[in-house]
Amino acid sequence: MPRKSPSGVLPSVARWHRGRRRGVSDIVATILAVAITVTIAALLYVFVLHYTSSGPSAPILGTSLTLATPQEEVAKVSVLAACSATPCNFYNMSVQSAAKGMELQDLAFELESLNGSLFAPTGGVAVLNQAGGVVSTYAFGTGWASNSTTHVTDLLAIDLYTSGASPQSLSGDTFVVDGLYAFSGSIQVHIF
Repeated sequence: MPRKSPSGVLPSVARWHRGRRRGVSDIVATILAVAITVTIAALLYVFVLHYTSSGPSAPILGTSLTLATPQEEVAKVSVLAACSATPCNFYNMSVQSAAKGMELQDLAFELESLNGSLFAPTGGVAVLNQAGGVVSTYAFGTGWASNSTTHVTDLLAIDLYTSGASPQSLSGDTFVVDGLYAFSGSIQVHIF
């Protein structure tokens, strides 16, 4: 049995206590340094990722809305005041598919002529339900008149119309639907 010192501690243990009274062991110091470095790196990564990302982008309208080919018709329609006295040119486009949650207010309309310039004809856009009732109307330049939070579904039809004493034919022009708010991009429907 080894000899004990007068304090009752083995000599090898006493030497160890005397030599290491300050600081921590090399292994503990290394582990602490690595842990602190990893924590700082993770915080910087999260900070940079949070402040440099643009967030999720809005769905593209071209993949979110599909309209049928417009069908031209000249008629008097009592549901639209502008077309009750004089005939209007109608271009009826049924909604074939629409993204879930899309509302009328997410859409804006423009007309593009053959030469590429935008113009606003006398008339506007009427959204009709299956029974032929007007859900909402859109005027070029001013936007939606009412019910703009109505969801766009395949039960609706979008009717572009021109009115006046001699309604303008839009044959050859392009109907442009722009995405707003929750949707980005646009779709173009050629009018035959």
